[in-house]
Amino acid sequence: MPYTLPHPFTHVPENMIPLDRITPALRSPLLPLSLLLLALSTVFVFGGDRGRFYRVGYHSWISSQHFLLAVNISPAHGFQRFERRVIDDDGVTHYRDVYNRFPIGGYLLMKAAALPVSGNPSVEIMAARILMLLLFTAIAVLAYLSLSRLTSNRWIALTATLLAFSSYHLLYYNDMTANEAMPDLFGVLLVFHGMVVFVQEGRFRQLLVKACLALLLGWHVFALLLPFVIFGLASELLRTRSAAATSTTTYYVKLKHAASALFRSRYLLLGAAALAFGLSVLTFNFAMEYAALNGEMPLTELPSFQSMLIRTGADSEFNTAFAADQSLRPFLEEQFRRIFRMFIPYSLLSHLGYHGDPPQSPTWTSEFQGVVLGVVLSSACLIGSLFVRPRILFATLASFGFFWALPMRNSNAAHEFELIYYIGLPLVFFTIALLLVRRLTNRDSVIAAAAVAAVLLFAASSFQMSRVEQSAETAQTARDATQDLLAIRNLTAGDLVTVLPVGGDYRFLSGVAFEAVDYYLNTSLIRYKGPSSVEGGFVVMRERIDTNALLTPQNQYLFLYDTDGLEAWYENMYRTVASTEPAARKEFHPYIDARTVYYLKEPCDGADTTDRFFLHVYPIDENDLPDDRREHGFDNLDFYFTERGALLFRDKCLASVDLPQYDVFKVVTGRLGEAWSAVHHIHSPKLISEYRSIASTEPVASSEFDLYIRGGKLYYVKEPCGEEDTAAR
Repeated sequence: MPYTLPHPFTHVPENMIPLDRITPALRSPLLPLSLLLLALSTVFVFGGDRGRFYRVGYHSWISSQHFLLAVNISPAHGFQRFERRVIDDDGVTHYRDVYNRFPIGGYLLMKAAALPVSGNPSVEIMAARILMLLLFTAIAVLAYLSLSRLTSNRWIALTATLLAFSSYHLLYYNDMTANEAMPDLFGVLLVFHGMVVFVQEGRFRQLLVKACLALLLGWHVFALLLPFVIFGLASELLRTRSAAATSTTTYYVKLKHAASALFRSRYLLLGAAALAFGLSVLTFNFAMEYAALNGEMPLTELPSFQSMLIRTGADSEFNTAFAADQSLRPFLEEQFRRIFRMFIPYSLLSHLGYHGDPPQSPTWTSEFQGVVLGVVLSSACLIGSLFVRPRILFATLASFGFFWALPMRNSNAAHEFELIYYIGLPLVFFTIALLLVRRLTNRDSVIAAAAVAAVLLFAASSFQMSRVEQSAETAQTARDATQDLLAIRNLTAGDLVTVLPVGGDYRFLSGVAFEAVDYYLNTSLIRYKGPSSVEGGFVVMRERIDTNALLTPQNQYLFLYDTDGLEAWYENMYRTVASTEPAARKEFHPYIDARTVYYLKEPCDGADTTDRFFLHVYPIDENDLPDDRREHGFDNLDFYFTERGALLFRDKCLASVDLPQYDVFKVVTGRLGEAWSAVHHIHSPKLISEYRSIASTEPVASSEFDLYIRGGKLYYVKEPCGEEDTAAR
């Protein structure tokens, strides 16, 4: 039989003073909800520029990736979720990085938000981020409504909700345009509210509908349903056993009666229905992915299936959650350190000694103490949930984060944003603590005062989060990079674009992830291939080359070129450099002019450019070196070929590195991983002038090398002089 709680504010427990006897102003049922919405509105008011992907770390990477998947959904592409379309050598269009591992619901919501402003990337992003904030608001309201029903006290529900939602991670990721964040969490809290209504009023059908809706948004709801079904079945079996204990029937009859009760249980029906619906959604995803990949892959090699292996740690090559001994200990320690931070409102973190974003361990606690505090708080929630009614709901809310984190250990360890799914722990902790305070003080005005303090703490935390975003050092760089991408997008819409280098990594644009490049260029057909097979009208690369082929001279980080003009410039540059004598004849011939080192190779392919190259520059005056290089005696300009304007046209490789502006007398360069190097002495005018000045005087001693003393220094001079003369010690 469903457990029924009285309607909020209509039931006064024994020895409690009725609320209306304290102050009539606190009786209004709309006042707590109004304060909640007022506090939540600060996430809209204090938000920064929401039209760009410029937050650092996961926020930028995952936001751009998932939103790209959403905007690419279209009937023209069979509602596929993919990051880009590519053209193969036969001119056939293929989908690349198909991403069907999550239900489509969250992506459809983002697509719906962006559709009215389609074609304007900044406004699309802003619309999607505002949608996420609206979902964040709805999540907090669902938590408030659920706790109001459970505690029969709206002020306790308001306070617990705002304290729990003012943590760093909830505020930082509340506008991340990703299916795994607010849409999925909304589904979880929607189902929890359905559980509360079901337990109190027996409305099973609404819970079933909410569970199916949540499964269209994400998989995390399974972590909530699993403990609820387990605890529900256990409680029903205990009641059945208790009733059977008073019966005189045989053991067989009792067992049959228990089995019958189990299979008639609505908890079991809920679990079975959710599992069946979830499997149907997953089957749909696999079918879509299989079709997008042209039916060329077996099931076990589909990206979504491989993702399941990686997220659960079944694929040992991607096992990031465990130490080498496969122990759970390092994973759990990190989880408890993260959990500890979830209980502290963000506005209080700096006062408690936390530093950085995300906040790291405070100065007053060690890593071990952070684990202990996390364990203590988690245990308090789990144990405390056993002493409040209905226990099944509090226990489910407190534990569901672990039911996801443990089986999906790799996903949880690699993605810090998944900490938001521990939201049940602070909700339970603050609710139980406030219930205890209410019973001890017997004064609702104390709870009302705590609620006002919670409103102020949330607003302060929201404001502090906006300052973190606006003061980030990378913000301006990312804004400029965004303008570069918009300029390229406007010139290339609908055309074929080759992005160099092969598989290039554009995360050097601080705060703008590689997937953001795909998003801004998603109106084009993108080719991520070597320029030896460049086709189409445009080339995008990171190197600025001042030639007539440059179409975006105003850009700062990414540059667009006309393919034919760039190829003509490249061929001319290659012939000009190759016509001179190389500094050394190696696999890559290094050529050195007054201020630039060139690396040439023919024939050449992408595999030739994957290693790291070293380039050590020795100045005439060591005081010209940066402070951190003076002890070494040379400047380190090590680089990857693809970072230095590397071009591969028609099986030729060319890269260039500009030397520092100070006078250089020697460079040593080569390719790491192979035993070759080229040493080249640059004939500096300054060094020649110094040589002539010293050689014009009388030496202190004459031998194979003439010895001179000037200004407290010894000079060894020889003419003529070859490399064999300088090899000896």
